Amino acid sequence: MHSPVLMFQSSRFEIVANEDKLTNPGIYGRRLAEWMANELPTHGYRALGDVIPEDFAWCVPVAAEDCELYVACTSAEEGWQAYVFADCGLMERLAGRDPRATVVAELYTAVRSILEDAPGISYLHIQ
Repeated sequence: MHSPVLMFQSSRFEIVANEDKLTNPGIYGRRLAEWMANELPTHGYRALGDVIPEDFAWCVPVAAEDCELYVACTSAEEGWQAYVFADCGLMERLAGRDPRATVVAELYTAVRSILEDAPGISYLHIQ
């Protein structure tokens, strides 16, 4: 389960040389993910360790009680994008205790607020 994608433009996030060797060719966002990890505490969230390269994005693992929660940060054709996703165990879902919708919505609100308030972020919109 994931949130809507937040699309935006910014020149504040440099591309690290060869960072896409850890993701897929043309997938950047390490500096954006590191910045997001540093901004999350201002909205009551805590990043868990370093950002993680995945084939589709650079992910910020976020502390959550009942599931694995992440902010995905990646390059886009005309800028950057970020979204929130979560996974929880099958047993939680089968037992009717699937917290994903709530935790994703709450973190998404924080991520959107971080982007709206940050200098150097422009053309923020939802895809």
